[in-house]
Amino acid sequence: MQTNNTRITLLKRALLANNVVFALSLVLIWTLAVPTPAQAYVDPSVMTYTIQALAGVAVALSAVAGIAFRRSRKLILKALHIEEKRVTEPVVSSITPDQKATVDTAAKTALATSILSQNNGAAPLDGEDSAKWTTRLIAALCVSFFFAFTLLIVAPYEIIAGNAASLVFSISQVWWVFILPALLVTAVSTAVLTLLRKRVFNLFLMLVFGFTLACYVQVLFLNIGLPTSTGATIAWSDYTKVSCFTFVVWTLVFIAPFALSQLNRNLARKVVSIVSVALILVQLVGVGSIFVKAHVGASDEDKAEYTVTEKGMFTVSPKKNTVIFVLDMYDTPMDLIPLAKSNPALLQEMTGFTWFQNVTSVITPTRDAVPAILTGYQPNHNANLDKMAWDRWDYTDFMGDLTKAGYDIGIYSENVNPQVKQINKNVMNVLPSDKVADNSPKLNVKGTLKAIYECALFRDLPWPFKPFFWFYTDDVNNAMIKRTDPAQSAVYDDTIPYTTNDPLYFQKLKNVRLSFAGENKEGSFRFIHLLGPHWPNTMDENGVDIGQSTRAQQATGSMNIVSEYIRQLKKLGIYNQTTIMIISDHGYMSGTGNLDLTTFAANPIFLVKPAQSAQADAEPCKISQAPISLLDVMPTALTASGVSMTRQGDGMNAFDVTDANRQRFFAMLSRNSSGFEYGVVEYSIVGDANDFTNWKPTGWVMHYPRNEASWWEDRGSRTVG
Repeated sequence: MQTNNTRITLLKRALLANNVVFALSLVLIWTLAVPTPAQAYVDPSVMTYTIQALAGVAVALSAVAGIAFRRSRKLILKALHIEEKRVTEPVVSSITPDQKATVDTAAKTALATSILSQNNGAAPLDGEDSAKWTTRLIAALCVSFFFAFTLLIVAPYEIIAGNAASLVFSISQVWWVFILPALLVTAVSTAVLTLLRKRVFNLFLMLVFGFTLACYVQVLFLNIGLPTSTGATIAWSDYTKVSCFTFVVWTLVFIAPFALSQLNRNLARKVVSIVSVALILVQLVGVGSIFVKAHVGASDEDKAEYTVTEKGMFTVSPKKNTVIFVLDMYDTPMDLIPLAKSNPALLQEMTGFTWFQNVTSVITPTRDAVPAILTGYQPNHNANLDKMAWDRWDYTDFMGDLTKAGYDIGIYSENVNPQVKQINKNVMNVLPSDKVADNSPKLNVKGTLKAIYECALFRDLPWPFKPFFWFYTDDVNNAMIKRTDPAQSAVYDDTIPYTTNDPLYFQKLKNVRLSFAGENKEGSFRFIHLLGPHWPNTMDENGVDIGQSTRAQQATGSMNIVSEYIRQLKKLGIYNQTTIMIISDHGYMSGTGNLDLTTFAANPIFLVKPAQSAQADAEPCKISQAPISLLDVMPTALTASGVSMTRQGDGMNAFDVTDANRQRFFAMLSRNSSGFEYGVVEYSIVGDANDFTNWKPTGWVMHYPRNEASWWEDRGSRTVG
């Protein structure tokens, strides 16, 4: 008796030690799966995939640990001469020949009764499994939720989080929109699959699982080199080879589960259920990482999210005004010079202006050009892309200078990061996101679901289907916003997020019209970024969206929008109190391959009218060939407005430029037709910027830290130019 008690005690201790070791091994595995925070920028979409991969490794290691635990348990029991409970064979007895027929009949009857009871009284067809409805329900639920979770939750969340700086609503504002549709799809799919039986059930279960698995593989491995959403026309014929290859891989992954299930349908059903749950857990880790703040430990003030709104977009000061229009990609020799010659009335309203025709950009694309204009920052040779994105806002303090001078500041551009302190502390139309959206009042739920689901299909489907779901970032933003009728000026809501939409802006300008506000301010500053002649070309010369137009039509239409703004200023009687600049963020852009040199000169437009006398304002537009850079925009605007600058930056007042041999620098993006970005190549321009022989590469190249562009936006979270 004492021996048995000793064995039982040893058994308990051994099994307890085994359980503790197993638990610690699982903790170790999942601890190693969580990455240590790195003090560097990582593309959010890439990060979620990395976390999913680590989670997959953790799941696999957990399975290995489970097997090791089971085997070690058996070894412990064997060492203590204790057997686990097992099914034992029935007692064997001899049967005489006379008894054989009776015994065989009884055995067949018992077997048939057992099968019928397991199949609810229905006999299965030959060669088919007879899974209970509860078994079918569990398998259908696992696979259906895998499908809904992957396509309807994971894809939208990663798209929105990975492009946070380009979209008007953040993941914290729209996450709830995608939950109900995913649950409904899961419920309907589960119900339909459960009602199916036998071979039909197996067929559709395996196809749903195969489709979802193929989408998962597509995102992880087969989306390399996707063109970015710049609005330019995509030559999909250039992707024929990769389309064929990835489609074959995708198809094999799609049909493989069904083909393998023909060997053993019961086993296949169990396998796809387990794999579905495992991949759901893996993706759940990635989704969870999206909601973890990158700035853990920061103050509540730093954690606040901000949104660029339309607040004050159609208001001006009765005292002094500075208005800067940015017409994206408007080029001097390609666009404005030929248009002005063919249509002399195009610049008819621009009285008192000086048109500078010898102009260089600072950097391309738009995501870097607009901040460079607002900060007067020329990239130095020690800069890298991520460091530059933040350092430039400390290079000058133009926003602070305007605030100190008593100006009401409004910046309307999707290429200004509202999380930058210099912006959200000084710009009146940058508001806390929780005050902007309130979620439902400004968010178009149906439009958001449609736009983001189309983006998800573009991402998850094989290459041959991607052209049907190609999109432009501005289209997504415009679809996400619930808008009121701009014809009803009395109900115009100027707290909605700002999105680039030239026809809509023009319609609002004509209906809402400019009005006075901020009488207690010394003046107003407005920076208004429009699409200009940038792709896609959908607007005509009258500012109307006609679906498809020409570059010339859209360039004319955008200049006519500015003319309407000027007419309203004149009608309010404050034209001579207003400094107006009409510029471009950069001239025409084209792909240059792998850091190859450009073959043409790109020259942005640059027209200026300072606040001046009515007599000076009545003079026709003048032309100047002074060598100007877009670095000169803010110094020119602030000087004309009488605002003193704390730091002038790398630019100067355009009207003070007298050196015909002034050296200017331009860092041009090297990006191929697929949107693959290599970096920027710097050029030195001395003399006439329209003469390409004056463009000399300096030899400095800023390489991008990634080997490929994001599938949607350049570098994942910044708007492309």
